[in-house]
Amino acid sequence: MNVGVINQSALLGINNGLNQATSASQKLASSEQLNGEKSNQETAKDLVALQQAEQQVQISARVAQTAGDVIGSIIDIKA
Repeated sequence: MNVGVINQSALLGINNGLNQATSASQKLASSEQLNGEKSNQETAKDLVALQQAEQQVQISARVAQTAGDVIGSIIDIKA
């Protein structure tokens, strides 16, 4: 098992989630949204995207934590 690759994937997942959250937040804070020019369906899509981004970041952070725990266990075994 290559823990480095797992960590890299976790960090990529966190970064992608943060980018998605930024995009969804910008859409929710847009002038169209504030002026009421956006449909409820578009607003709902943006809210769902924001929730998905949050879940992606949380799950990726758990993967990174688990990879760190595995590294710690390996160090303990070798010591």
